[in-house]
Amino acid sequence: MDYIECLFVDGTVSGSMPGPMPGVPRLDPDAAVQHVADRRDRGISRFLVFGVPAQKGLAAGCGPDGVVPRFLTCARERLGDSVTLIADVGLSPYSADGHSVVMSAGAIDEAASYRAAAELAVAFAEAGADWVAPCLSLPNQVGEIGKALAGANADTRIVAYSAKFSSGFYGPYRATVRSSLGVARKAYQTDYTDAGAAIAQVGADIAQGADMVIVKPSMLYLDVLAEVCRTATVPVCAFHVSGEYLSLVLAAEHGGMDAADLFDEYHAAVRRCGPDYVIGYAGDHFLRR
Repeated sequence: MDYIECLFVDGTVSGSMPGPMPGVPRLDPDAAVQHVADRRDRGISRFLVFGVPAQKGLAAGCGPDGVVPRFLTCARERLGDSVTLIADVGLSPYSADGHSVVMSAGAIDEAASYRAAAELAVAFAEAGADWVAPCLSLPNQVGEIGKALAGANADTRIVAYSAKFSSGFYGPYRATVRSSLGVARKAYQTDYTDAGAAIAQVGADIAQGADMVIVKPSMLYLDVLAEVCRTATVPVCAFHVSGEYLSLVLAAEHGGMDAADLFDEYHAAVRRCGPDYVIGYAGDHFLRR
């Protein structure tokens, strides 16, 4: 099991600034490239990149001056193929309403959502992403983005947020990307009581061409993670999401527990399930092991 570290590239900061999660900075593109280089030298070479644009709107994310394309281009020029860069294809950081889909008259516009995500995915691929990670929580996201990448002659692979539950543990991430919308997304994310639906979506995404799949969150969904690891025909990632990470950090700070022990126990539990990667914010703890 290897580690994929979450990285926030922020168009509103200069250099590095603390974020809502202790130990997880917000970085401008140049500082983010240096951070990736430093982490690579310590043993982490895979990164899931989240953009925090200075302005809302899809154009701000897709253009060459967009915060993620700028970072990807600079990282490729400086670091070449020594790192693996996965670009998150989420609409919520770029949308004024905070949704991860396009809404029209109070309803999800699937076609417009796929077009917007495909535009981001192609822009990130052309800037140098090795992988793109669609997270619309819509049934045909992998197939639609795959067609867009093929049309752009991009060989970028797709890692899908396939088993993405309607969890209350996403709050610190949303605060970091300044997307406050929360409960309303549960209308299209998978019900956390319905493991079968999540597992079925994993199979559907693989059938559409996903090269890797994600179970998110992971700490309270180890049963789902274990089943996906048992049945999936592609590599599997366990996502230790922002609220899970912060829960352990705060438990150590205020509950008389040891942070190293807590993170070691989490990583051991996930490892038993059998994923190929764990995605998260606790790279330093993972490196100790």
